[in-house]
Amino acid sequence: MARGKEYIKKMNEYINSVLTGEREAGRLEIKTVERHVNDLKYAMEKGIFWDERAAMKALEFFSLLRHYKGKWAGAEFVLEGWQCFVVASIFGWKKAGGVRRFNVGYLEVSRKNGKTQLAAAIGLIMLLVDGEFGAEVYSAAVDKDQASICWSAAGAMIQQSPVLRKRTLVSKKSIVVENTMSVFKAFSRDTNNKDGFNPSCGICDEVHAWTTFDIYDVIESGMGARTQPLIFMTTTAGLNLSLPCYDKRRVYIEILDGIKEQDDTFILIFSLDEKDDWKNSETWTKACPNLGVSVNMDYMERRLKAAMNDPSKEVEFKTKNLNLWVDAPTVWISDEVIMGNNHGTLDDSLLGEECYGGLDLASTGDINALALFFPGLEHNPVKMFFWIPEAKMIEKEDKVNYRVWVDQGYITTTLGNIIDTEFLKEDIELILRRYDVKNLSYDPFLAANGVIQHLGDRGYYDVMDELPQRITTLSQPTKELQRMLLSRSMDLMNNPVLRWMFRNVFIYTDPNLNIRIDKKRSSEKVDGCAALVNAVAGYMSRTLADKSSQMYKSHGLRTIKL
Repeated sequence: MARGKEYIKKMNEYINSVLTGEREAGRLEIKTVERHVNDLKYAMEKGIFWDERAAMKALEFFSLLRHYKGKWAGAEFVLEGWQCFVVASIFGWKKAGGVRRFNVGYLEVSRKNGKTQLAAAIGLIMLLVDGEFGAEVYSAAVDKDQASICWSAAGAMIQQSPVLRKRTLVSKKSIVVENTMSVFKAFSRDTNNKDGFNPSCGICDEVHAWTTFDIYDVIESGMGARTQPLIFMTTTAGLNLSLPCYDKRRVYIEILDGIKEQDDTFILIFSLDEKDDWKNSETWTKACPNLGVSVNMDYMERRLKAAMNDPSKEVEFKTKNLNLWVDAPTVWISDEVIMGNNHGTLDDSLLGEECYGGLDLASTGDINALALFFPGLEHNPVKMFFWIPEAKMIEKEDKVNYRVWVDQGYITTTLGNIIDTEFLKEDIELILRRYDVKNLSYDPFLAANGVIQHLGDRGYYDVMDELPQRITTLSQPTKELQRMLLSRSMDLMNNPVLRWMFRNVFIYTDPNLNIRIDKKRSSEKVDGCAALVNAVAGYMSRTLADKSSQMYKSHGLRTIKL
């Protein structure tokens, strides 16, 4: 195991360089290395142990692998220190009975650092040398094309290796090891035949783009009969912080920080730290461990110049090359701020309380939203209601999983391809009767579906106000909403639909610094945010009117309604 010993030495040098500061490492990378060192120290107390021979065996396998494209095609797959650390950690840590400790691995690193090839190699280890008879390895992603990338990389490396070619049969759809009856396939939501599904390994690629983790759950639930299965996830940073990968990442960071405990999960995140200057090349190794190896400094500097010259390329450079989860350049309120506006208000505490409503009515096939704003309660709670036709939940053209939000009660559906306006009228009326609604503001341009007329007929004309969606009428309430959010003085009641919509908002600013939500230029749906602006506008208007009325009365005058 000459190569394996060499790689163990290389891994230890990497660990030492991180701990001593010789390597410019990010906070989360340091946390992972410290976790490894502490586990070595307290292994017996934790019921785990370090099996260096098992780590060496996995590392030795890489001497059989060859690169398959570019200038390295045909050359041996030589691991860098951080890659040795990943492979050795996954296969070297054991628990009672000698089975592997880690059943889940999460690697987040910037583009061009060889994560897909590394993941494919780990899949081949699980296929060929793990000692699992009837192994089933799957390269998984949201669609067939993405799922086939990692699987194709595995097949290409086999074709470049004389030893592995003799042991496997590579076809258009599978890699088979006949003597152990093992198989490696691509797997996605589109895969039809899941009968007898019994995975021993799932390689989940670019999970930042996964709209749901349904595929992950299918793989995990199918592993029940395996003694030491492995799910290995790889990704770069993404833009949509409402997708499940970012929530998973939050949990993983809490594990690294010691807030939560999960001994069966390996986590390694390469990323710049919060206060780092992304334009400073000295920080780039934090996100790009292969800088100077598979990633050229000239390439990075060219990408930086492109980002500096063209703001539209800045976000791509930050996410793909520096592995930063960042807001789109048009984002209004950051996700961190939105999540800071959740204070635990309970639904029952809102019943019968004074509030101000904002309606955002839509076309018959889109989202209708109602926001209720409770300014008299602590933290200014906001209760949201959303309606969509059932067909919109099924089509998923908005790239979010409406079904989950429907099941959780955050969205109501009506039967058919278009919204059932009769149902919508009745439902909104029931909601308004449940609360003490002082005002309901709405866009008169979208009031032709009968909802406003229905509410008026039921006695709500006195509390309803038209609110033309002009920048002069929307600017002040939009700024007031912004002020409350930035000061963390609202409670959005952990509404995931509203959180997603805030991520999509594009703000238009005119020469006089008036602002409004620009629906046409926003990246996705923002109806809930628009409804909330309308609610705040109604509150500001009614409050101002009440103050004016009190002022007139105090001077012995009376107001005249025109």
